[in-house]
Amino acid sequence: MQTKEQEKHTSGSDLDEIKKLILYNSQHIWDDVIYQLRKATGYDILHCEQIAMIAHTKGKAIVKTGEYEELYKIEKVLKEINLITEIQ
Repeated sequence: MQTKEQEKHTSGSDLDEIKKLILYNSQHIWDDVIYQLRKATGYDILHCEQIAMIAHTKGKAIVKTGEYEELYKIEKVLKEINLITEIQ
């Protein structure tokens, strides 16, 4: 039992794993979503429009993958206008 606990501590935490920031479809104004995505990520307008279109048509879209801390900073900006997001 003790070895399993040691494995958990040595294998790293959830914060070190690659995560996905998901944007869900919502009733926001299109231009507001694009602006906020650009503000949060620094992506060009075309990339932001593609993310928004995928979220609109499929219900959700991956904004970015990476470490939790980086995604949390982006998510915080997206939530300024109450966009629906999740880090998985």
